[in-house]
Amino acid sequence: MVIFLLALIGTLIVMAILTIGRLGFGRREAFNRRRFFNWFAAFFIINYLLCLLILYTSEPALTGPFWGWQWLLWPLILSSIANLFAFARPALNVLEEASAASQGRTRSSRSNPTQLPANASRGAIAAGIFGLVVAAVIGIVVSGLIVVFTTWFDTNAKALAAIPQVRSEASPKLPPTDQNHIVLVSKSIAIFKGQQVLGSNGQNLGSTYSIDPDSYTLQSINHHLYYVGPLMYNNIFANLNSRTTPGFVVVDAEDPEPVSILHTEASASLAYLPGALLNQDLLRHVYLSGYTYGKLVDPTLELDDTFHPYWTISLMQPSRGYIGDVLSEVLIVNAHTGDIKKYLPQDVPTWVDRVMPAQTVTDYLTWWGLYHAAPWFNPSGMGQQSPASDPELLYNNVDQPVWLIPMTSSSTNDQSSTGVFLFDTHKNEAHFYPLSGVGIGGNVQSTFQSTSKNIRNYNVASLQLYQIYGTPTWIAIYVQSSGNGGFQSVGIVDAKNLNGSNVQYEPTLPQALQDYQQWLTQQGNGTNTPTGGTTQSVLGTVLRISSVQQGNNTIYYIQIKGQNTIFTANLSLSSKLPLVQPGDIIKGDYIAGGTVVNFKTFDDLTINLGGTPAPTSSPTRTPGTTPTPTPTPKH
Repeated sequence: MVIFLLALIGTLIVMAILTIGRLGFGRREAFNRRRFFNWFAAFFIINYLLCLLILYTSEPALTGPFWGWQWLLWPLILSSIANLFAFARPALNVLEEASAASQGRTRSSRSNPTQLPANASRGAIAAGIFGLVVAAVIGIVVSGLIVVFTTWFDTNAKALAAIPQVRSEASPKLPPTDQNHIVLVSKSIAIFKGQQVLGSNGQNLGSTYSIDPDSYTLQSINHHLYYVGPLMYNNIFANLNSRTTPGFVVVDAEDPEPVSILHTEASASLAYLPGALLNQDLLRHVYLSGYTYGKLVDPTLELDDTFHPYWTISLMQPSRGYIGDVLSEVLIVNAHTGDIKKYLPQDVPTWVDRVMPAQTVTDYLTWWGLYHAAPWFNPSGMGQQSPASDPELLYNNVDQPVWLIPMTSSSTNDQSSTGVFLFDTHKNEAHFYPLSGVGIGGNVQSTFQSTSKNIRNYNVASLQLYQIYGTPTWIAIYVQSSGNGGFQSVGIVDAKNLNGSNVQYEPTLPQALQDYQQWLTQQGNGTNTPTGGTTQSVLGTVLRISSVQQGNNTIYYIQIKGQNTIFTANLSLSSKLPLVQPGDIIKGDYIAGGTVVNFKTFDDLTINLGGTPAPTSSPTRTPGTTPTPTPTPKH
């Protein structure tokens, strides 16, 4: 394995420093070849074992300042202290004498308490002192200077802010969301459903394995969204008893009704896991396979479109001293066999949803918010922004997720956005939308919780920001406040109009979306009318029309000949709506999307209003004639 060679190189470096200290600064001692080689051999073995232990347990990345070899400071410090043990006894004697003198006791009968033992080596002491000096210079002075000259001052701050490749959009409108793939299962619901299937499959797997709540990952598989959670060992003894775990749990993220699926087929077993023992640990397996030249971060279990498990690992390398990590390579590990394939970020298979770690995105946008429009030294905070929350995985398109991060001002009291970032999950590319005024933080949670329609006081389990009907929209999932926390209902509210009375609250998403569409249409001034997506016009003959009462609103459902969409219209759109009959010719504008769409404008061309009525005259009969009656059509 590669660590044996790395440990040998590290040991030689440490021994070279100690040898320079012993021979260069311990020259007052006569050179004794046998004594020197005994000392060298003993410390060589000790340092080799120390280096092996550090490499095996901590897996230091060989990149960045000193090419990543700063981990050698630990064996150097320990070896230096060991070389100073000969000086420990005289030092303790001095302390004893000082303590006795301070208490008025008689001094020791020893003539020279600071005299070194007869078998002590001045060369070893010199090696220890020199080693500690080198460690202090490199670990404190040089490392401190590296931090100063790579992160301090305005030039370095601007360089940090420029690491994320940010494109500022002219329009504040976010990309439209595919309403067919909105997440309706919160992570808490997925955790409960996963644990439920683990305990109900009849194999008693829960006694040996569990699913870490933090390990559930949202991902797209075959154009559908799921949560995936790997089975982990309950304890060290379970790990020792089995070389693999049986598989993983898949929970539908778009529909709360289906039962979760536990995959335990042969190809689903997991041979490598984060945190497992010895070489079964995922990151250690990758590190020992030779991937030592970067930081191995964000191990994520992802399934390909055949539901085969793989681990994705991002290999990062710092660009500004110790920080400024950039994505160098992506490693895909077959979770069943341990085979490793590396890819450049742009060449990653399409079924992989994300390779840009969420923490890296947070770091990037923190630097961007602090320094791109403000100086490095800025105690007032003027011009600074900061991420309002952790990155949220957003699927506007089911196969192209992005990290969504609202930005806010540096003030902790600000509860609205200054803009919204959509960060690519596959590369260092971010789009900044100047969408200001969007409610964020605790205001959103309290808005959904306070709606009067939530009469059973369900808890808000998750919040997601979408672009629906051209409007930035928060969608909330309500769950039971006690018991299993199962799905109960959906809430939707305009992100710029946070008020409990504006929340559209329904047991299903289609109903909530329909209510929300009607609510947007009724806002009157048009600023909240859905204007995103594709606006289309329709002209056709009415086949069927019916009205329903929704709260205080009368909604008309209209079927038009030749159209495979049902159209809805609020009575406030036109006073002609109550008069519309099958056979009338109507026209209107609407936003395309879904099987039920809402008219933005409406007119019945068959009903002509506003013209001058024609005068009515009595028919004149010719004497002696009888009027001919109009035939009644047969039905």
